[in-house]
Amino acid sequence: MKELIERMKKDPFAQYLGISIDEVKEGYAKVSMEVKEHLLNFHGSTNGGAIFSLADVAFACASNSHNQVAVGITMTMHYMKASFAGEKLMAIAQEETQPHRLGLYRITVVNEKEELIALAEGMVYRKKEPFVSGV
Repeated sequence: MKELIERMKKDPFAQYLGISIDEVKEGYAKVSMEVKEHLLNFHGSTNGGAIFSLADVAFACASNSHNQVAVGITMTMHYMKASFAGEKLMAIAQEETQPHRLGLYRITVVNEKEELIALAEGMVYRKKEPFVSGV
C-alpha cells in the first residue's frame, strides 16, 4: 500500500492544483487543498471545477486503494455552500460497496469548520489487472 500511496502523491494534476493526499486506506481517502486566488471564479468564490477536482482526487485514491486499476465512469456533484480564498478544503471518499467490478463511492467536501461545501457520488469500473509497480 505504501508504494501505491507514493505513486498517488506523484499525480501531476493534483500537484498542479496543490492537492495534498493526507490519508489512504482500503476503500477510503482524505485529501486537502488550500483555496488560492487562482482557484476562484469571477464571483470571488472557489471555482466549481476546483472543488470537483479535489473530490475526484479523493475518489481516485479511494477507488484504487485495493491495488487494482479502477477508472471512473460517472460522478455527480452537488454544491452546497460557497468557499473562498484562504480556506482549506478537505475531501473524504468512502467506499459504499464491497470491491466488485463496479464500485460506488460517496465523497464529501468540507471546510475547516466542517461545513459541507459539496457532496458527490462516483462509480468506478475495476479492471482485472493490478497496478504495476515502477510505472
